[in-house]
Amino acid sequence: MLITRENVIQLIPQRPPIIMVHGLKGHTAESSVSVLSIDADNIFVSEGYFQMPGLVENIAQTVALSAGYDHMLRIQSEGGAAIKPPVGFIGEVKNLIINFLPPVGAQIETHVELLHTIFTASVVRGTVFCDGRTAAECEMKVFVQP
Repeated sequence: MLITRENVIQLIPQRPPIIMVHGLKGHTAESSVSVLSIDADNIFVSEGYFQMPGLVENIAQTVALSAGYDHMLRIQSEGGAAIKPPVGFIGEVKNLIINFLPPVGAQIETHVELLHTIFTASVVRGTVFCDGRTAAECEMKVFVQP
């Protein structure tokens, strides 16, 4: 695990109760993999299941965590210490498919793949897996402030 649950908050702009990533499992320039344990007290849980808005937010926060991780590496390479995570916004969600809602107690793994970037806008393909099955997928346009 590259980033653990205890350190995630340093790399994303979101704060409780809106944190929808618990760790960074893998990262390259083109893709990242996050994990999230679905806790019963998660604000996007209803009737024992993680709901669609939570799945979309999880994909967006995986992008944010990836950007925050890149930012941290850049600051460290320049000898800096303070890390202020970049702020981003969802610009568009396209081709959203929800196959099933993950239950409380499950751990989801979210893969984001960078399709292209133009200035501060990135288009990613996000896929959420639960127990080896695809729970949700979409393309998302995200704007990240420099």
